[in-house]
Amino acid sequence: MKNTLRKLALLLTLATLPLAGCDKVKNLPLLKKKTATPAPVVAAAAPAPAVPAFAPEPEAPLKPPVDANAQVVVLCYHRLEGKVGGALSIEAALFEKQMQDIKDAGLTVISMQDFLAWRRGDKNIPPKSVLITIDDGYLSGYEVGVPILKKHGYPATFFIYTTYLNSGGKSLTWTQLADLRDSGFEIGCHTVSHLDLRRKPAKWAGDYDSWLKDEVERSKKILEDNLGIKCATIAYPFGLHNAKVQEACRLAGYEAGFTTYGARLGATTSAMTLGRYDVTTKDVRGTDSFTLAVTFSGMQAPAGEPIQAQDAAVSMITEPMNNATITDPKPLIKANLSTMGALDSGSVEMRVSGLGLVEAKFDPATKMITFQVDKPLKPGAYTVIIAAKSGGRRVETRWIFSVGA
Repeated sequence: MKNTLRKLALLLTLATLPLAGCDKVKNLPLLKKKTATPAPVVAAAAPAPAVPAFAPEPEAPLKPPVDANAQVVVLCYHRLEGKVGGALSIEAALFEKQMQDIKDAGLTVISMQDFLAWRRGDKNIPPKSVLITIDDGYLSGYEVGVPILKKHGYPATFFIYTTYLNSGGKSLTWTQLADLRDSGFEIGCHTVSHLDLRRKPAKWAGDYDSWLKDEVERSKKILEDNLGIKCATIAYPFGLHNAKVQEACRLAGYEAGFTTYGARLGATTSAMTLGRYDVTTKDVRGTDSFTLAVTFSGMQAPAGEPIQAQDAAVSMITEPMNNATITDPKPLIKANLSTMGALDSGSVEMRVSGLGLVEAKFDPATKMITFQVDKPLKPGAYTVIIAAKSGGRRVETRWIFSVGA
């Protein structure tokens, strides 16, 4: 009882004290109050950096639609000096007339680069197009030809053989050749010395392969190093070539090789046997090559890459013989094709320049092909092309003969 009274008295005493200002009271066990321990503050997670959307690779530009049925004729000029320039020369006035004739015929003259791009499928060209080429490096091509070409806005390719440059007389100088380059004209190769590439000259000390390599590779390098260009094309001297020459030119890095056997060229014509119309020649009917070209009435070049293009002079017996000159204007043309191997039945055909595809007879037993010319051939040079298939692939051989006056 006494203890209870004491507790009540103490409580009454405390009730009368200013509790807010008494530190001791605050420390009394009875008045202590437990406080909750604050929870640790968790920092808000930083937003994850935005992942950039993956940019799609840009689509390759679509190639333009290419007319695979378009045709190209290539004109081959040498000198523009008239009679003083020799057999391969025409008058300046005739050259200008022919350039106007091209325009009047509604034909388009394209550049060599456009021609090569079309063959690669990278660029389209008009259905009937013309390429202009000027061979050797004569001064008349620069002094006479260029002003006329520029007047009409025509591109052209100059095929140069390097030993003729800077040789004086009527040859181009390196400065003039550089001016041609700067004027937008294409520069192609015509070898070092302008010799028949099928056989080495006697003065060459090394073997044939080393000479051929020098002719097609060194000439290319000379032009590229001196002019800072890419020399993509070659014209065979005199238009003469064979399978070995073609392969040497491919290995040297040429994209195209040109002959002087005129034909309408297609997108799939063999790249190393592209024919040109020598404007100083005529066909057996007397039609000049320029007219055959711009009227697109000459023969169509065969499509496809032949696996074999033999030199008939060494691979088979022909009549007339290769490079022979005959007096009979109605010769029997024949060849033994045994060296061409097994030929697919019915695939053998003969073409003669100026005549086109002829009705030749082929005897599978003897491997002999023959054609009798029934109308007199005019004086001049003729090319015979024999084509066939062996195991489904094209093989070809050719030779040249001339009919004397």
